[in-house]
Amino acid sequence: MKPTVFRQWQDRATIWRQYLKGDNRLGKNHTLMVVGLLIMLGLLVGCKDGLDQTQVNTGKEEPIPQLTVIKPLFPGHIYHPDTELEKLIEQGARVEVKYETPPFSEYKARLAVKMAGGDLADIMNTYSPNDPEHNALIDQGVFLALDSLLPKFPKLKQAFSEQTWEYMRNPTDGHIYGVPWMRDRGGQGIVIRKDWLDKLGLSMPTTLDELVAVLIAFRDRDPDGNNLKDTIPLTFKDHQISNLNTIFPLFGLNPGWAPLVTDPNRLQYGMIQPEAKEALIFLRSLRQQGLLDPDLLVGKTLGYDKFKSGKVGVLFMNLGDYRQLAVMPSLQTEIVDPIEHKGNRWSLTLPSTPINRTNQISSRSANPEAALRYLEYQITEGYDYIQYGVEGKTYQVENGIKVPFDNEKKDPQFSTNVGLELLQPEWLFSDPEKYTKFVSKATAEYLMRKLDSYEKNSMYDYLRPNVVVPSLQEKSAQLRLILEEGYTRIIVDTKTNPDTAFDEMVNKWKKNGGDQVTHDVNLLQKDKSAPSYTYMRKP
Repeated sequence: MKPTVFRQWQDRATIWRQYLKGDNRLGKNHTLMVVGLLIMLGLLVGCKDGLDQTQVNTGKEEPIPQLTVIKPLFPGHIYHPDTELEKLIEQGARVEVKYETPPFSEYKARLAVKMAGGDLADIMNTYSPNDPEHNALIDQGVFLALDSLLPKFPKLKQAFSEQTWEYMRNPTDGHIYGVPWMRDRGGQGIVIRKDWLDKLGLSMPTTLDELVAVLIAFRDRDPDGNNLKDTIPLTFKDHQISNLNTIFPLFGLNPGWAPLVTDPNRLQYGMIQPEAKEALIFLRSLRQQGLLDPDLLVGKTLGYDKFKSGKVGVLFMNLGDYRQLAVMPSLQTEIVDPIEHKGNRWSLTLPSTPINRTNQISSRSANPEAALRYLEYQITEGYDYIQYGVEGKTYQVENGIKVPFDNEKKDPQFSTNVGLELLQPEWLFSDPEKYTKFVSKATAEYLMRKLDSYEKNSMYDYLRPNVVVPSLQEKSAQLRLILEEGYTRIIVDTKTNPDTAFDEMVNKWKKNGGDQVTHDVNLLQKDKSAPSYTYMRKP
């Protein structure tokens, strides 16, 4: 462009800015000049000596970012790809998303295989920061540090308290490598078939011995009325060894890292203590009596699914998932209040922080900002879609409360059952809105009362995630495998002497790094005080 033309353009641009600001000093001639300026814009686009074409808006839309997500699908959770609901969410977030959702029982192994092959999704759901393998993956450069990107997404940043973000900081370099997925309120509780109790004239159990008596009746007295001895008295939600932690407090044991009774300044690992053997022998006895699901730890069908099919009387499960059962008219269930055993009360076994899992952004992602925008959308404009579906399709509003339709009345193209969900705002866990997601207000209030009852008894794992224990990072997978094999052998193998098997397992655990880990945990974690935390309230 020639210099004289450029100066004319500058003069007219100044007048255009004044016009947009409503400057009343512009006269008639200048107003006409504005119109001429618009014409000049069109001429400039085609000017042979004119602007670089990269500076001119060609009218073409930016390509929509393509994102991949891998997350576990938990028992009772559903994901149907390519629904109308998913399309609405993608349009709102201005992305296209492809989900991979392995079942929870297979997830960790599947994720490890994909990472080993370099197949990294843009958003990867991991178990950090409590998982000791997490920091090792950070050291390997698998995840992207988000410190410089998070300020661009203030609503996402404000959805979690400063305390929570501090929990997310890597203890080595102080950076934040993920967006938290908060742990649901409560933990593992007891759900029972109330209609079976009523049919057999049984009372709600209040002790472990009373629960065993109920299990015997469920085994022997045909509570489902099909004239077959095919009922399963008790099962756990799935086949994860960690679920067995549920009953340890009844035997006086904190299954995590906790202080010795004789020395509050020394931490021990609960799953190798003598009380753990007592609990395992109890489960072994239940299995041998036909009171415990024979597929536990070794089968393929999840206990949760068996319970839903109507074949199980008692289920140990996450209390938050009770909503999935409450909407099933074929099951008349209730949550049993915390039971006791020899002076010990059923207690929730909780981690030292309220963060259950983390959404990591791949360090290889071509669209990290699009990934964060998608996460922010889930807890802002897309919140109702993710949590409830679409008004008129899956729920209606009554007196300001979102009331879900019965499952058979929901439009499946718009129904959500947390398959798409990657995170929730922190305030949700201290707000009733969380518990009216799938159920009526009355059922939600019932669940919250039960949660209040259970939360009065909690055992926290004392090991803080912001303490780097290199030996734990290195040995955690091997030590976990030793416990899985030992626990399974004690409960399942009828030819095994449980006392001998437990002692062998503990010795193997100690020799293969457990003693070193115990030493390092006590050396490196200076703060051995009891953990505690609260959830941020709704703004």
